[in-house]
Amino acid sequence: MVGTVAFLSLAALVALGATREADLATMMALQSVASEPLDVLVNWHTLLGQLVVTLSAAVILTVVAWRRLGGYAWIAPLFILATGAIELIFKFALLHPGPPDEFVRAFMNPLGVRLHSPSSFPSGHLARLTFLSITLAGLFSSRASWTAAIAFVALTLFARIYIGDHWISDALAGLTLGAAVAGAAVAWMRATADAGGPPESQVSVRR
Repeated sequence: MVGTVAFLSLAALVALGATREADLATMMALQSVASEPLDVLVNWHTLLGQLVVTLSAAVILTVVAWRRLGGYAWIAPLFILATGAIELIFKFALLHPGPPDEFVRAFMNPLGVRLHSPSSFPSGHLARLTFLSITLAGLFSSRASWTAAIAFVALTLFARIYIGDHWISDALAGLTLGAAVAGAAVAWMRATADAGGPPESQVSVRR
């Protein structure tokens, strides 16, 4: 619920043009620490968020959820498809061009599918990677998994802005979209896990 409200609020601010100054200021601040090692890091990180990689990861998670929780919990990772549908709607409904070429630090995109749309809002990379991170953390439900998820999402937020593919408004929108859909996915896993499943899975579900 919080993620949904945050996402819609960001969409409204972007539609009103209220994020332009913050978008530019954040981009310039993050790129002020630009370096070759950071460029390499964020470009390789970009591969992790490509559609083919994230959808493959979601399929793997369906198997893990089925083996760990049983029941219909395996359907939860497929909720990632909802992030794509919502992303496409807003990328063609809003007029919010992405950063100009002068900010772009990307130098490779071997698995990417370039979508030409009038808006860079929201970031699909952040939506998908946030979704997968939270869903995976919810599946194992441990302090370590949640800490890793938070750290990885924070890195992704930095990377998508630093590389010049998105403004901070796009990135935060992708994060909140992914978190909202992941919240629904985790709730689905907990509600549909097989009561007759292995004891280990039942401990994870109850936490």
